[in-house]
Amino acid sequence: MSAVLTSSLGLMRRMPPSACEKNLAGVSKLIENEEIVDQVYQRVDKPLELGVCETTGNQFILCEFNRDGDSYRSPYSNNYQPPLPDSHGPSADLRQMEIKANDIFSEYRKLYYEGGTASAYLWDTNPNEFAGAFLVKKDLGPSGIVEKGAWESTNLVTVRLSPESRTITYVITTTVFLQITINDPVAGKVELSGSVSRQNQETAAANSNLYADAHIYGMIFAVENMESKLRSSIDMIYVGKTSEILDKTRKVEPEVRSRYKLA
Repeated sequence: MSAVLTSSLGLMRRMPPSACEKNLAGVSKLIENEEIVDQVYQRVDKPLELGVCETTGNQFILCEFNRDGDSYRSPYSNNYQPPLPDSHGPSADLRQMEIKANDIFSEYRKLYYEGGTASAYLWDTNPNEFAGAFLVKKDLGPSGIVEKGAWESTNLVTVRLSPESRTITYVITTTVFLQITINDPVAGKVELSGSVSRQNQETAAANSNLYADAHIYGMIFAVENMESKLRSSIDMIYVGKTSEILDKTRKVEPEVRSRYKLA
């Protein structure tokens, strides 16, 4: 990795994720090599955007995992929008698995997020391996002293079947982006935003059928496990530490402190 690429990625990690597109544009202007610019865009996690399926009317998440050029594949219709003449998608078996994965992941979203949008995308890699992306986007509107907020999680899961077909390995890489803006007449306006990434690997007994429903539950279980750990980490370490630092650097009246705890 070149020094320019390393420095650029390091700089982006220290920038507010809520202004990712603006900061990416600024950093790219400082880089003379177009190949490095492309690598920076590929490696930086950008805020998720939403699209609407032209066939079903359902919202779905736009990301690198369902993009081909300027078109995005809907997980509902399996069509690219705008249409592509030579588009690529998952194999027939994997497509059926993708449909079921979206149905189950939608129930997961309802249970844990009580709203928002969730999408799952699967693709073939080799005969003994396939991969999937499970994404959640939840925006918060004004509520009390909270002006706005957002939770976005991207879970990349690689499923590897052992050569002996005795075990199956799920390798998951999860990135969570969290942003919240608070505006209080007494305490003032505060914006907290950041992202955190973790990777984990789990091994289970292999099913004789690579495309069995068991793999869907295996992937979503890995997502559930990882997101649960990250939620606890964000709450206890990142938010908790920020609150501790603020308590030491500014004086807040007791009634205001009590209001924050109740919010």
